[in-house]
Amino acid sequence: MFNTNNNSNLLQKNATAEVDTSILKISILSGIGLLAAIASSYFAGLTYEGPGAGNFTWAAVSIFIFIIVFFLQTLFVKSKNFNLLIALGETLGLASFFILKNYSFILLIAIALTYLALHVSIKKSQQELKNQLVLNVAKIAKFSVPKIVTAVVILISITYSQPFFPENINVSKSLIKSLIAPSEMIIKIADNYLKMGFKNFSVDMTIPQIAKETGLPKELIAAQFQGIGINIKSNESVLDGVYNFINEKIKNLNQTVRWIIFVSMFFLIFLTIKSFFWMFYWLIYLLIYLFYEILMALGFCKLTYQQISKEIIVL
Repeated sequence: MFNTNNNSNLLQKNATAEVDTSILKISILSGIGLLAAIASSYFAGLTYEGPGAGNFTWAAVSIFIFIIVFFLQTLFVKSKNFNLLIALGETLGLASFFILKNYSFILLIAIALTYLALHVSIKKSQQELKNQLVLNVAKIAKFSVPKIVTAVVILISITYSQPFFPENINVSKSLIKSLIAPSEMIIKIADNYLKMGFKNFSVDMTIPQIAKETGLPKELIAAQFQGIGINIKSNESVLDGVYNFINEKIKNLNQTVRWIIFVSMFFLIFLTIKSFFWMFYWLIYLLIYLFYEILMALGFCKLTYQQISKEIIVL
């Protein structure tokens, strides 16, 4: 009833279809991918430590290059084992500077998830490549690129949300300052009408400095902060007092709430970064097409035809 002939293949392929014929070209491509991965890690780390337009731009450019090169690898490298080995090296490259600066168990989980996502993107590209009779790079990219982006964003998001991990949760002073900084402007605007001497107020000022600026007693100012639970020493700034208050409250939270905070921060960072890349998918697709055509024109790769015989049922 069924065809049990082991030599009968649904697809009879050209001998070179599934064979990597140039180790040199694979090495060049994977080398560029690894360098782009390391550069992405370096500039993403700089952006994490000191957010700024320059660091952010270089990080975005490096990640864009990595995404493009990795996608081209999934097209050009036939061997599944080669692809997975290259992906492993590039995953470690993406995590390299994060490992050096802030090694932790949660980072190992992030590396594993990133590698898994890259593996899925490789599988998706090669599956779509096999399904096509006429090569359509743009269509393959639309299946694969979002998964490559997801892999990179998972690593960055988990790394950026590490300060909120339940075991060592700590809100940085720079983050707190960015959150309460608008209060400076509000107080200064209010002082234009109330004339209480707060026109030069800053969250970096100590209570003695505020008292000197406003003419109010130090005890009165300290009492106002104590009224909302913030104890500020004479040598501490308002920012220091708020920082200590927030982190003390966080330390008193139970484990479940800490995990909720960590997961919430992870998804917030993940969705923010993923949305940024989503806005530039069109640019990534365009650059992939241009690089592909350039490599074809330079003779780095070429198209050939494969004869396929397919079994069908007839009556």
